[in-house]
Amino acid sequence: MIAITMATISVCAQRKITGTVVDKDTKEAMVMTTVRLLKSDSTLVKGVVTSETGNFSVSAPSNGNYILKITSVGYKDKYQNVTVDSRKDIALGAIAIQSDAIMLEGATVTKNLTKVTVKEDTFIYNAGAYRTPEGSVIEELVKRLPGAQVDDDGKITINGKEVKKILVDGKEFMTGDTKTAMKNLPTSIIERVKAYDEKSDLARVSGIDDGNEQTVLDFGIKRGMNKGFMSNFYGGVGTEDRYTSRAFVGSFNSDLKVMGMGNANNVNDRGFGGGRGRFGGGGAGLQSSKMAGVNVNYDTEKLKLSGSIRWNHSDGDTYSRSASENFVSTVGSFSNNTNQNYSRGNSWNGQMRLEWMPDTMTNIMFRPSISYSTNDGRGGSQSASFSKDPYLFVADPLAEEAIDILRQRIRGS
Repeated sequence: MIAITMATISVCAQRKITGTVVDKDTKEAMVMTTVRLLKSDSTLVKGVVTSETGNFSVSAPSNGNYILKITSVGYKDKYQNVTVDSRKDIALGAIAIQSDAIMLEGATVTKNLTKVTVKEDTFIYNAGAYRTPEGSVIEELVKRLPGAQVDDDGKITINGKEVKKILVDGKEFMTGDTKTAMKNLPTSIIERVKAYDEKSDLARVSGIDDGNEQTVLDFGIKRGMNKGFMSNFYGGVGTEDRYTSRAFVGSFNSDLKVMGMGNANNVNDRGFGGGRGRFGGGGAGLQSSKMAGVNVNYDTEKLKLSGSIRWNHSDGDTYSRSASENFVSTVGSFSNNTNQNYSRGNSWNGQMRLEWMPDTMTNIMFRPSISYSTNDGRGGSQSASFSKDPYLFVADPLAEEAIDILRQRIRGS
């Protein structure tokens, strides 16, 4: 007796969502517009950019309800609900997005620069086509690139992919530390920005694709600035002894590139990896920061060396004061308290990449890293409760001389 068992295998193919993004007013195709497919809870599924004809195609991994988010610099964000089932692909046709720009009468355009070009899997952005503030760093430039986002913690995404590495003229810059690079490399020296996926060291050496790729941003220095010596300085002062300063120097030749940077300020601007970098908004109280770093690239036929070292210092002074009244309790219904905390921190971080190729059959790679940090601080607080409003008797209820006055006044009454 022969028993034959038959099994049915059901395969659910991904469904494509296609469409064309156009300008609502001119009906022209929108090039390099970011299209993101989101789940109903706004979780990112996949991100793509439109082609030269404004077309896009994105695949949904399974059936269900999705949200299509379309964004472009100078335009209002567009959201469109999409329901995917297993019956057929979805063609959305033309999707119009509205300009968010303010039109000025009498404006004359004398020259249009090409903002972006695509070569195979590489997006090449023309830095001169994006207006950035005088003295700004590359973080301001990246924020203006189509499909790019930089959050408050310094995380960079390009077309939905997180950027893991910063390159300068194809060489690693501040190895493993994208935040420091973004907040210290001046925009004024940049000619172009390339965004692409880089294969892992193992895949590049062995020639076997291991599937491990990381998105990188490669900043090309302007011609004439990538040889010899260059420097860039920025500073500012304000009231109440506030200051901010930043410096960048570089020395370049055919084999060796050395770049140094530093900044110091007391305006809550943490211009280095690990800080938020917002002018006057880096945290509660007064934050003072200092940073110094050096990046070295040495490149010959048999030896390639990239390394960086960084020192960070921070001082914090946080003071808070509060007064409250409890309308329920009859005992100690008025309370006052103050808190003051001082903090200080130092950190050192070093990264290196060494690749030695003594012959065509041998490749030795070494990637060490080191970090060290110290932190200390002190704090104090005062609090007091009163049965009557203390501000009826003194201006500062927590002052040392005010306590005795309040004790006598409140008891006497």
